[in-house]
Amino acid sequence: MRRRWSKGGPSKVEGLLRGVLPRQAEEKLALPELRKAWAEIVGSALAAKTYVEDIDEGAVLAKAESPAAAKMISMRAGSLARELSKRTGISVASVRVVPGKASHRPSPRRKEENIRIIPPKEEVERNFEAVREKFSPERETLARRLASLMAVFQRRFPGR
Repeated sequence: MRRRWSKGGPSKVEGLLRGVLPRQAEEKLALPELRKAWAEIVGSALAAKTYVEDIDEGAVLAKAESPAAAKMISMRAGSLARELSKRTGISVASVRVVPGKASHRPSPRRKEENIRIIPPKEEVERNFEAVREKFSPERETLARRLASLMAVFQRRFPGR
């Protein structure tokens, strides 16, 4: 998988996640970016009838609501894979399309969902204590960042 760099080098979150998550997780985390690029590449009419469901080892799986839409995507699979790779920086080797109902078509986001979440320091400290022993003393900053990310996740998705 090709790495993308921002102007100042890799982002702090990217470095944090790269050290903690398994390698296959990078592709899964790239799904939202792939879906956005998909809609831009295939056009609004075809994007309304297709949806990127998954990516696994460079193979993108898309679902199409009609056989005609599936055929249009399959005929363009090679160029779509190249364009997705170019636009997202993710190594896309192939695009496979199957007819079917898109199971995870996103609903439009409400404005209140775009609120910035700042967890209380107590929650961050509690998470830090839970992960501290898994990190060496030299990597305490990384452990604190992970604890903060965990606290945001807990606030955003309560009960998980």
